[in-house]
Amino acid sequence: MTIPKTYLVAALLLLAAAAAAQKPHNYTIYNYTAHIVDSYDHSEVIPLQSVGPYDYDPQSTVRRYLSWFPPHAVPMNLRFLNVTWWKPETIWLVGTYYVRISGVPVPATIYVVQDGVRMNLQRARPANVFAALVEWHVRHICALGVAMVVPNKIIVLDYTTQVWISDVYCLYGNQWYWLRLLPYALKNYLIVEGIELVNARIEVEIPSPYPWPLIPAGWYLDPATMRVFRVPNDTAVMTELQRARMRISELETELADRAAQLTRLNATAARLNASLAETREEAARLSAENLRLRAQLEALNYTRAQLEVACRSQLEVLRSANDATAAQLARLTAENQALKAQIASMNETLAKLNEEYASQTAQLQTQLETWTRAAWIGAALGAAAGAAAAALALRRRK
Repeated sequence: MTIPKTYLVAALLLLAAAAAAQKPHNYTIYNYTAHIVDSYDHSEVIPLQSVGPYDYDPQSTVRRYLSWFPPHAVPMNLRFLNVTWWKPETIWLVGTYYVRISGVPVPATIYVVQDGVRMNLQRARPANVFAALVEWHVRHICALGVAMVVPNKIIVLDYTTQVWISDVYCLYGNQWYWLRLLPYALKNYLIVEGIELVNARIEVEIPSPYPWPLIPAGWYLDPATMRVFRVPNDTAVMTELQRARMRISELETELADRAAQLTRLNATAARLNASLAETREEAARLSAENLRLRAQLEALNYTRAQLEVACRSQLEVLRSANDATAAQLARLTAENQALKAQIASMNETLAKLNEEYASQTAQLQTQLETWTRAAWIGAALGAAAGAAAAALALRRRK
């Protein structure tokens, strides 16, 4: 591309652009949400899309920081133009931005080039094949066409044509891909220029691989506070991050201790639960046994009560029978005494009768002796027979 002759107004724009290049964060954005006119179809107006902030994995509890764009970046819709290997700047894009001419905003065609990324022909052969590879990555990364641009150097070609050597942040998914990070994806082919690696040791998310734990210095977004900060210049944020990481480490250690303690408590609780289950089982068994014994005791008490009633009834009967027996015994005893007295009297009478019999017998013998033996034998025998009959009758009487 050649640089045409410039007019006086263009020279003034160049001076203004050079002054602005010294302080890129002071660019005036005429309309942050202005419509950008496509340079190839001036009749078509493409609205600038939202510039965030965007959520990243909102369900995650891990606090991460996302690659972002500087607060002073310029919003612009960009379209990929080409990839070159004969110029110091490799990646070219084109868009439209409003410039003021005599106080009137006029759409200008802006060629935007990512600063600090160029080809390394010593590592890539053939160059056009590698350029196609780079082009594929850029088209893929910048497919949405939404970008934030930070000019580091502005070259004014004419009233409405400028070249911005810039840091370009393309909206890639839900993050902002800084094209200067592209060498990390193609580090075997590109030379990395002007990229400062920071050993920040923080959780960050950038759209391409990078050498952990080193991260590229640049702008990042804290999704929790929506604060945009720069690493490593924002020492307050870095200090907060380090303090937060130390606190996280302490909490992780405490959590591990609590987890171990909880494991021990769970084991103890498991043993207690097992013991409690055994105790409850034993208590249930004892309760069932107690109920069985209570039922048996009630049955025994009922049987005892019935037996006590029966025993009392039988005792009363026996007492009545005993009293009757005692009365009968007393009566029989009295009768026995009376019989004994009667027997004694009869014995005494018998004794007297025996004496009388003996005396009579003696008398009869004496009489018989005086009688003649022959005459009185019959009479004596009759008398003896009569006496024997009388004695027998008396004994039977007794």
